[in-house]
Amino acid sequence: MKINPFLTIISFLLAVLVSYALYSYCQSEELRWMITLLGGVSIFLTWAGTLAVSLPEKGRNVNFKVLGGVCAVLMTALQIFFTFSATTLQTYLLITGVILIIWLVIAYSIAK
Repeated sequence: MKINPFLTIISFLLAVLVSYALYSYCQSEELRWMITLLGGVSIFLTWAGTLAVSLPEKGRNVNFKVLGGVCAVLMTALQIFFTFSATTLQTYLLITGVILIIWLVIAYSIAK
């Protein structure tokens, strides 16, 4: 497994920009910092996994990239949805955490 440092930095900058947008547009004072921080971390992890990680075998690399791309787009859309909706902290943490854990488990099994 190889990690491209340039694409990791790009993923980080993308996560910072999206996190700032999430913070700026968040309707809920209660969730503002949670959405900003957890949204930024989850977006960074999924986009960095998609863009920066390369596996040596072509077939597994394609599966890893497709899974990462789907989860990255889903996680970004989910964070945007939670920013504009009135939801509870428990619902936000549960949905975001479950999707992130599912992605990590499947990505680990593909990379293994």
